Amino acid sequence: MKLYLQDIVNRLAQFSEKLDNTTLFIDKPWVLIDSNSDYHKYIFKRNGELVLSLNGQVQIGKWEYLSAAKSILIDRIKDKVLLNQSFFDSAVMVLKVDGSNNQLFVLANETIIPDLDVNKYLQSLTYKKFNVITGRLENGKTLEIYRGNSETQPQIGMKATIDGDEPEDGKYKSKSTGRYYELRNGKVFRITQPFTHKTADGQNLTIEQTYRDSVSVGDLVYLDNAPAKTGKYKLGFLSIITVVNGVISKKSMF
Repeated sequence: MKLYLQDIVNRLAQFSEKLDNTTLFIDKPWVLIDSNSDYHKYIFKRNGELVLSLNGQVQIGKWEYLSAAKSILIDRIKDKVLLNQSFFDSAVMVLKVDGSNNQLFVLANETIIPDLDVNKYLQSLTYKKFNVITGRLENGKTLEIYRGNSETQPQIGMKATIDGDEPEDGKYKSKSTGRYYELRNGKVFRITQPFTHKTADGQNLTIEQTYRDSVSVGDLVYLDNAPAKTGKYKLGFLSIITVVNGVISKKSMF
């Protein structure tokens, strides 16, 4: 989960507030949930006091913003921790423990995120900032396509993730539409829809079509769940395709 969270905050870093904007976190109820599911409440006071509450038991520590390091130093009485910025807004503070690789210190503003589900909040924010369109895949996972400033349907070249992670190169099938999304290097490489075509000699070809209404050069052709053999196939009156190694190389009328 920490790696997943780190990936999200890396994407959102460009939208982060700066820690020197202390008004965003002063006198707000911040909550950290530790590995034992204990609730630690932190309230950063304007006078430098840090109200620490663990399951209702309160202590008073200290905090300080260090402008030279662009970090926050917190004194929790039992220890002192230097925290660097990863992502910060009015709802969440995702801070990195200084000197660590991926040790995160995650605080949620319980006024804005009552369920304290930081992952859900950051995912929703990612979808909004990058104009993400999502769809359920046959394997049960979620395909996420980053449209940026575009309002179009998914297009070739758009960034894609699956459940927030960069996907392995491959072909993924939509559960609702049956479309195939071929992904390469974390981007949409090809989008096709499978259609069945009966040839003049009675064979059933499955063609993964780029265009819904017609076959085109470059479409993938399958026969009996295997790439169609090289040759010519007559699909109908004045419609012949030439297939080379399972790919349409030519369309003709004769």
